[in-house]
Amino acid sequence: MTLLLNGEKVQGKGLKVMATLTIESEDLSGQTSNTAQAHKGFKPKTLSVTLMIPYRDESDLRNLMRLASSTAGGGQLTVYRIVNRTASAFGVREVQFRDNVNANEDDSLRAWRVQFNLIEKLSIPERVEQRSPSNPVVQQSAPGQPVSGTSGSDGGSAPVEMDGFEKVLKSVDDWLKPVTP
Repeated sequence: MTLLLNGEKVQGKGLKVMATLTIESEDLSGQTSNTAQAHKGFKPKTLSVTLMIPYRDESDLRNLMRLASSTAGGGQLTVYRIVNRTASAFGVREVQFRDNVNANEDDSLRAWRVQFNLIEKLSIPERVEQRSPSNPVVQQSAPGQPVSGTSGSDGGSAPVEMDGFEKVLKSVDDWLKPVTP
């Protein structure tokens, strides 16, 4: 099997690529035995890669580490165009390195067992989400008429009927009002 990242072949023996699609959902059953689920979307696909690099091909491991630690402008991880049968079958076109790159020594085989993950970048669901128009925010209002200030000479609007308690409060308010010279 072959794995190319931006046209550069990842060297190693026994290359295996495992693809994973995570479908996010939430259980809606509460405390019952209902099987209702809420679909929350598709997460980016992940490719788990394992291979062996013989000790004599140390430069191949060094080259893989260079690819994994490569950054683009602004310090962001490099996005690679991928060529691989499994990636193609899953519809993965662009990837980035994710999480860890592990290289464990295997003395009996005199080689490194290398494992790393690649995550899909700009997946099809992500592109669809970016292209879909955003829903505009609709201003909500309660039924009835808006309140528009107080009655009398200050508000300039139509007088509002006051009940007995409000009349008492108004008279106390007028009495406490400071006298202006």
